[in-house]
Amino acid sequence: MSIGNALRGVTAGIAVLGYVSLFLLLQVRAASVSVLAGIAVLATAALAVAGGRPAVRQVLGRGSSSQEDATGWWLARVEPALEDAWNTYADLVLTVGLWGISIGSFGGLVTYPGDEPPFGLAMTGFLSMVCGLISLGFLIDSRYE
Repeated sequence: MSIGNALRGVTAGIAVLGYVSLFLLLQVRAASVSVLAGIAVLATAALAVAGGRPAVRQVLGRGSSSQEDATGWWLARVEPALEDAWNTYADLVLTVGLWGISIGSFGGLVTYPGDEPPFGLAMTGFLSMVCGLISLGFLIDSRYE
């Protein structure tokens, strides 16, 4: 595999990981607005590197996708936008990143200074762990193709 394909795969994995973590953090309200904005900028930059302007436009709902996709859920538009750039490196980045989020969430629960740690950290930890295991299955499957 060439270096260009590896770079596209790594940035595609970073983009998906960024958007998934942004979604999780928005749901559990476990991060400040500046952290959320930083993740959104990083994920969009990685999306632009991996898929170019057409991928960014597609995620924003302005791309050449069908009208049905344009009105759907914003997170569901990420996968079709990165389909051409997705490879084994993207699976690896996604798996390791999701497990990193899970470990960080559980670490935040253990080291929380107050009496009642936020339930959102536990939810984020378990969701990231399960999604990381699912992503591991795809990574292993792609190795045998």
